Amino acid sequence: MLRIVPLIVFLGFTCLTGNCQKIFQADFPEQASVMIFPANEPEEADLWVCFVWEEEELTRTGLWMDMRFDYEADIIVFFVDDEEESNLKIWLVDTPEESKWLNESKKSLLLNKKE
Repeated sequence: MLRIVPLIVFLGFTCLTGNCQKIFQADFPEQASVMIFPANEPEEADLWVCFVWEEEELTRTGLWMDMRFDYEADIIVFFVDDEEESNLKIWLVDTPEESKWLNESKKSLLLNKKE
């Protein structure tokens, strides 16, 4: 649960390839297209994510940029406390070079656009 707080604060611009995302965190689950669970261990995650501050940094898989408003985002997410409710499990990493997919079958989740 403590790992969620930093994620909420730092949350994540889509490249043309769909590998990096502009993210907006919804207030309610019904507003989101992807339910996210912060994994307890790195190897349990589907995606290792690094949050970036500048659009120019959005260059590779797993780079997320927090958007202030939902209309600026490519993906609307909601963080859940129960792994069973999630579509995607993430692990927060410190550097962009560490970000990567561990479960590439989940890539399509981040290609979804908000309605």
